[in-house]
Amino acid sequence: MALLKRRGSAEVDAEPLAEQVEPVEPVEPVELDPSADPRHTAAKGRPTPKRSDARAARGKSAAPTGKGASRQDAKSTRRRQSQEYRAAMMSGDVSRLPPRERAPERVLARDLVDTRITVGPFFLVAAVVYFVGGLIPNGAVRLAATLLMLIGIIAVVIDSIVLSWQVSRKVAERYPDSRVRVRVRAYAAQRALLPRRWRLPRPRVSRGDSRP
Repeated sequence: MALLKRRGSAEVDAEPLAEQVEPVEPVEPVELDPSADPRHTAAKGRPTPKRSDARAARGKSAAPTGKGASRQDAKSTRRRQSQEYRAAMMSGDVSRLPPRERAPERVLARDLVDTRITVGPFFLVAAVVYFVGGLIPNGAVRLAATLLMLIGIIAVVIDSIVLSWQVSRKVAERYPDSRVRVRVRAYAAQRALLPRRWRLPRPRVSRGDSRP
C-alpha cells in the first residue's frame, strides 16, 4: 500500500511539471552566401587590401609634397639638363651647349685652336718619355729624357704665347667690345694642350680649315 501511494504521488507531481514545460521551437538553419568574402567584417565594412596594394598605397601617400616635391623636380631637371649638355659637348653642337660655352669669343677660340697643329700633344709624349726614362738606371737615358722634357716645356710656352696672341687679335677684330679677352686666351692655351680627340666640346672644324 505504501508503494502504491508513493507511485501515485509521483505521477501527480509530474503532471504539473509537464504542463509547465513549453516545447522548444526548432531553429531554422542560416544559409551562408557562398559568394560572400570571408575577409568582410562588420567593423570595417570593406575587404582587407592585399599586401601589394597596401604597399602601393603607402608609396603614394609617402610621395613628397610642397618643398620636397619642388626640390625633387629641380634635381631631376638639373640631371636631365646635365645629360643634354654632355651629349652636346660630345657632338659639338653649339646651339645645345651650356650658356658659357656658347659665348662667341669661346667658340672663336675653339675653332682657331682646332684648325692648327699645337705642341701640347707632343709635350704629353715627352712627359711620358721623361717619366719612363727616370725609371731606367742609365745616366744617358735619364739625361736624354730630361733634355726632351725641357725642350717640350719651352715649345709649349712659345706655342701658348703665339696662340694667345692670335686669339686675342681675332677676338679684338670681331668683338671689339669684348670683356673676356684675357680669359679666352687662357682658355685657348688650355685647350691646345690636349690631343684633338680629347677636347670638349668636340671640334667642329677640321685641321687646316680657314673658317676662323
